[in-house]
Amino acid sequence: MVNHQQTKNQFESLTTLEAIQKQAYQMLVQGLAKTEFSMREWGILVYLERYGQATASELADAFTVTRTLISRNTWRLIQDNLIQSQVNPNDRRVVWLSLTVNGQERVQEGVRQVQANLKTFNQSHDLEKLAKYVEALSQQLARIN
Repeated sequence: MVNHQQTKNQFESLTTLEAIQKQAYQMLVQGLAKTEFSMREWGILVYLERYGQATASELADAFTVTRTLISRNTWRLIQDNLIQSQVNPNDRRVVWLSLTVNGQERVQEGVRQVQANLKTFNQSHDLEKLAKYVEALSQQLARIN
C-alpha cells in the first residue's frame, strides 16, 4: 500500500516533470519565433525529413491529433510548396506526403534559424533552469524507489 510520503514524492516528481516539459516547450517556441512555422507544421516537416514519407493517418498518430487537424496543417504546407502528395498507384486510397526540394531547403534553413534564435535568447539561463529541473526530478525519483 502506498503511504502518504510516497504519494507526496510521486506528486512532486510529476510537478517537476511538468516544469521540464513547459521549459523545453518554451525553448522550442523561442527557437521557432522567426521561422513562420507553427510547432505542428515544423513537427510535420521534421518528421517527413526523418522518415521520407508518411500518410496523414500516420502523421495524426505520431502527433496524437485528429486526421482532420493534420490535413489542415498539411494543406498549408502543400500550398506553400513545402510538401507534396502522391497517390499510391497500388491502392488509390493511400496518399503519401513527402518533402519537396523547396521543403528540404526550408527545413535546413529552419534548423539554422532555430539554432540562431536560441543563441540570441537567454539560452544559458534556460538550459541551467532545465538542468536544475532534471536534477530535482532525478532526486525525487530516487526517493520513490
